[in-house]
This record gives sequence, structure tokens and C-alpha cells, in this order.
Amino acid sequence: MVDPGTLSRTRLLRWLTGGLAMVVLGSLIAGSAVGVLLQVLTPPALPAHQDIEIAQWDSGQNWTPEQSEAFHFKSQGSRTLNIPLDWFLALEAPADSKISFLIGEQPPFASDQYLSRFGFIPQPASKDNPHALPIGFATSPYQKIVGLTDAKTAIGFTCAACHTGQLVHDDKRYLIEGGQAMTDLGQLTLAIEAAIGQTEVSSDLPVLDGRFQRFAQRVLQEQYSRATVARLKKDLGNLVKALSAQPQGIDVTEGFSRLDALNRIGNQVFAIDPGRPDNYANISAPVNFPHIWTASWFDWVQYDGSIMKPLVRNAGEAMGTAAHTDYFAPLDRGRFSNAVPMPNLDWIEAQLAGKLHPLTSKSFSGLRAPVWPEAFGPIDSSKAAIGAALYGQHCASCHLPALTPAVARGDDPDSDLWNHFEPIQWTEGGQHRTTTESYLNVKIVHQDYLGTDPGQGRVLTDRKVNTTSGLDDKQALGLDQEICVREYGGKQLTTARVLDGPMVPYPYALGAVVQLGINQWASGNGLSSEQSRALQGDRPNCLQAGWGYKARPLDGVWATGPFLHNGSVPTLRHLLGPVGERPDVFVLGNPVFDPVNVGIVVTRPHRTDGDYDEDGYFIFRADRRGNSHLGHEFTDTKRPGRIGPALKAGEIDALIEFLKTI
Repeated sequence: MVDPGTLSRTRLLRWLTGGLAMVVLGSLIAGSAVGVLLQVLTPPALPAHQDIEIAQWDSGQNWTPEQSEAFHFKSQGSRTLNIPLDWFLALEAPADSKISFLIGEQPPFASDQYLSRFGFIPQPASKDNPHALPIGFATSPYQKIVGLTDAKTAIGFTCAACHTGQLVHDDKRYLIEGGQAMTDLGQLTLAIEAAIGQTEVSSDLPVLDGRFQRFAQRVLQEQYSRATVARLKKDLGNLVKALSAQPQGIDVTEGFSRLDALNRIGNQVFAIDPGRPDNYANISAPVNFPHIWTASWFDWVQYDGSIMKPLVRNAGEAMGTAAHTDYFAPLDRGRFSNAVPMPNLDWIEAQLAGKLHPLTSKSFSGLRAPVWPEAFGPIDSSKAAIGAALYGQHCASCHLPALTPAVARGDDPDSDLWNHFEPIQWTEGGQHRTTTESYLNVKIVHQDYLGTDPGQGRVLTDRKVNTTSGLDDKQALGLDQEICVREYGGKQLTTARVLDGPMVPYPYALGAVVQLGINQWASGNGLSSEQSRALQGDRPNCLQAGWGYKARPLDGVWATGPFLHNGSVPTLRHLLGPVGERPDVFVLGNPVFDPVNVGIVVTRPHRTDGDYDEDGYFIFRADRRGNSHLGHEFTDTKRPGRIGPALKAGEIDALIEFLKTI
């Protein structure tokens, strides 16, 4: 099902670029029932801006301020916002009224006061952030922008946009490096559409064109003239027309702190960039932005344990957030060349992983989980000791021995955790291969046992993409690449060649395209085979689907609410207690932390209709597709989703107290 609002936005954008803005304005003034068509000019309702001081605390995450700053703003070549940087800085925030945007001036779209309302964390100007943008924004020079002929400096997201958390307590904001973001990228997209749409309407009104003229003066500066303004107006119309032609569709609203990243990446790589709209899949399986500390050393990453090779994971994210990739050049002359700055991705991964292999020093030298802040209240050590025993009894079989700060620092080299590292083994061309290094063998728990929502796991098992040539003279995508997969019906890893076809399994197609992009980048930048191998590491490009959900170590879990992969459970107390006490409806987007129940403060909306409440927060409903809060249950009833016996209130208290310590 395609979102009706998306269809209306597309129709109105095409209408406006056809030169009928005066008709629209006349209809507005006359009160005519243009109805749904005006949605594109109406921005989303958002939470109010709040000035919140960033807390100074010893997080124990093992990064210097310089590492954090660089991670926050290190470009991965993305053009996520689909407009040039100077346009983004020149845009005014959209006006709430249907006609007030034609009269009064609005604050800058890029201001802290506006962008913070989407959950972004304001930051001052610095060497790495010259435009004083929030954490997670970066620029990439000389990029192709959809709808524009000249290359421009683009603006997009960094890894930190999705992987920097924030917890608010006593009016102070605690940054969680590598934590899950509280942002709402869907609302941001709607707001940019409204801001551009209002500017486009203004450009067609000779008397009421103040919004467009201010935009033009900011963009053109000393080049402002009748000719350059006319050219900018044409470019604005072309951009709107090009963006309105892109496929869009939402079955399940993502909301604050969630994103259907797998479907979004597939849509960018296989539908939008190569111009193959038949490969588009509606947004249907939102998940929490995952926390990423220690993940560099896992054998499998992603919630469903589907990807192995770090550079494929990171380059795929960059390509999926609109880093330009050429799908139209001849196969032997640059197809799959891309704007992904691979050395930047290598640097980011190195900061996450650390300089030393964990088995060398029996410690993690990269980014570590945060430690419980003293300001959140003291930890009851006697309760925590009881909780440690309960963790060993109920949690360690899936989540592995507890990765406490002492273990992470190397103060406990005898921890059983180190026994769960082992080399990765696979066959290639009939030959047995093994990695030179060992990696943490995280357990993947099958859906039939875990019982949590299956939506995200089904994205990779069910989705297929068409990469063949078509009747419309469309050329084949050009897949011809070996990847690593599970043997059919078995557990062994082996190589297989991915070729073009009408129904290529999505994970294999994605692994092949990203690998081809990495190969093309290495070739185009003159890397030797040894340099290319060093950049890519020794792990094979393995993909898998349908094995279940990954039970990662629980270090820092206290800082990662809401819980379960889809963000359906607000606190640890709800997760460990009776499933019937998990709230069916609550709001997402308020970063205020609950240090007693450990998670987000549970607020129930006053309204029952729509996706957002009167304060602009997302209304999470567990009865919606992809939003089930069942599974991972402690109950005495034998049923799917039961992972242990019902816990007594005191046991829940003790387990929560222990989880604060790791």
C-alpha cells in the first residue's frame, strides 16, 4: 500500500512545477477543497525546542574528545537530504499556516532551534563542523544532485546521525557515543518537502515572492542578478520535479528512534539510483537504531546477523544513504564507481575497533559501552550481586558472559568471554579458508524460539530484486561477483557467484553490488592488490538471512531503551516482567530517562488517532504490523517466545541493578 500523503505530495509537486501556483493560491484564498493536495505545503507537527545543557561526565567509553568530534562529522559521501548545502543553509523553516509563508519570514531551517525538534543534538561550529550543524551532518564536495546539472556540495548523514544516543536527566543531556539516535528522519523529510514546496510556490508569485527572493539572495550572494535568479528558479523547479518522480511508500510509520534501514538501503541501491522503480519496497519493518560499541569484533552484525564484512556493511550504508554510485557507465569503464570515501569508513571502523585485537590484551581498546552515571543514582551492590547470579542463570546462554567494564578494560583477563572468540572458516573454490584473526562468536537465536516480531528478519528472506535488462531498453545491472553464503540446508559457509536475474535474493544482490563498488573504488584510486586487501580486512563477504535475531553482549544495555529490535518495549522492567504489563501504546521521541525502571519515560498519548500526539511525539502502537512487543518472555507458561521462568519482583529488581553495572 502506498501512503496517500505521498501520492498527494507527488501530485502537488508536479502541479506546481507545471506553472499553476496561482491557481493553487487562488484556491487557498477562496477556501476551495484542495484538501489532501496541500499536505506537501504543511510541515509536520514537532516537539518544541528545548535548550538542554550537555552534561560533563566520565562516560568510560574510551574515546578522546577529538575522536568523538571527528566521528560526529566524518563524511561517508552521502547526499541524503537531496539538496545542495548552500540551499539547505538558505532555506527557511516551513511556516505552519497554509498562506503565512507568503507573508512573514521564518527562522532558518538549519538552526538548532528547528533541527533539534527532530531529535538532532546541537553542536557549535568547529574545525570538523564549520557550519555549526547538529551531530550527524556532513558535507561532500562536487556531488551530482538529483535534478540538477551542475555538481554541488551535498549534505548528508554520517554514521553518528544514527549511532549517537542521548539521555536527558535533571535537565542535562548525556551523550552516548555509538548509542541509538532519538531522531525522526521521516518527519525531517516531510519538513524539507514543505520548506522547498513553500519556496517553489513563492517563486511563481511576483508580489508575494519574498520567501523565494530571500532564499535566492542567501544562495547567490554577490552573484545575485536577474539572470542568476531565473536560473535558480529553474533549478528549484527541476529538483522538485525530479524528487517527486521518485517512488515513495510507507506501510508502517517509523517515528522517533526507529528506521527501516534495510528496506531504505535496498530502495536507494536497486530502485532510486539505477532508475528501477519496480524494485521499490514500501517501508514496513522499522527497527531501533542499533548501538555499535564492540560490534567491530562480532562475527555477524545487524539485528538479524546478516552481514559479516565491516567494509561491506559500512559502504552499503553509505550507498544506501545516497552516496552517488554510477550504474550506467559501461561495465569495463567505471560502472559501480562511487563517491564513498573508503578511507573515511576505514578510519571510523578503526576507532570503533581499537588498535589492539581483544585477545592480544584481553580487553577492548576501541569504543566501549558507557558506565552508569553517578547522577542517575547509586547502584545497590548487594542487589547487583544477586542479579549477577541471575544473569548467569537466565541470560548468559544467549548473550554470553557479562562484558563488564572490568572485562572491557582488561582487568579481568580470565573472563570466560575470551573463550567465545574463534576464527571464521569457509570454503572457496573447494579450498578450506580461515581468517588469521579470531572474532566474537555471537549467538543467533531462531525466531521460533525467541518469538519477537518477525518483520525485520523477513526483509532479507522475502525480498527479491530484478537486475536484468527490460523491454524499455534498460540495461542489466551487471552483477557478476562471488560472495560467501550458507550452504543450502546446512551451516557451512561457502562462496557462490551472484549473477543478474529477475528475482535475485536481496541480501546476495546487495553484497554483490557493494563489493563491486569497493572493487571499483580500489581500482579507480590506484590501490595495489595488497593495499586493497588491507583496506578490506581478512573477513569474507558473507551474507545470510532467516537464521533469527542476534543476541549480542549486554554491555551498556541500560542506555539503549526502548528495547527489542523494533523498540516495542520502553524499559528493562517491562522486558523482564510479565508480557501482559508491557504497554500497548506509548510515545517515542522524548529523551527523558527513567533511572528506576531503566529506559525511556513511559508517556501515554491523549489522542488515539494519527501517528503523532499533540506534542509532536510519535505514538507507538504494538498492534501495528512490525510493532509486536511479544516474545523474549519470562513466564511459566510453555509457549513460543518463552526464554525462561517467570521472575519474582525482587529478582527483576536485582537483574536491573546488575545490568546497570555492565
